[in-house]
Amino acid sequence: MAIDAAELRRVLGQFATGVTVVTTRHEGVPQGMTANSFTSVSLDPPLVLFCADKRARSGMLVAAAGCFAINVLAEEQRHLSDLFAGKGTDEQRRALLDEIGQEAVTGAPLLPGTLGWLDCRLDRAIDAGDHVVFFGEVVAAGASGPAAPLLYFRGGYRRLDPV
Repeated sequence: MAIDAAELRRVLGQFATGVTVVTTRHEGVPQGMTANSFTSVSLDPPLVLFCADKRARSGMLVAAAGCFAINVLAEEQRHLSDLFAGKGTDEQRRALLDEIGQEAVTGAPLLPGTLGWLDCRLDRAIDAGDHVVFFGEVVAAGASGPAAPLLYFRGGYRRLDPV
């Protein structure tokens, strides 16, 4: 007996995650998508992964580009999460990435003001149901100051209580 998809989504929503924007540059055009399915895999070699829905055009362009950057969003960057989750147009997303002007070693765009970023060369992609799991070898990384993270829990954005 298969589990009900709505129940699975509800249960998975009990796991709090950080929010990232995955960026790449394919044929000179910057692309980006919001992803909370991100994790570290290995320190030696330095590997991370993220999962992208096969319907996400930006995610699928990572395979063609061969590189990507993980931009870890700070609490005040919810607008970026929303924009790259599809609440804006392709033109708005591309214009923002072009305007930023920061590029990682691989050429993937970097968002300013993030908690940190990881620049990755695509190591492999694995088909996994309705998603693709992208593994990247980290070639450069950077972290910023002590801002709070943007969190997602039970279908919405959340805040950490001040310590």
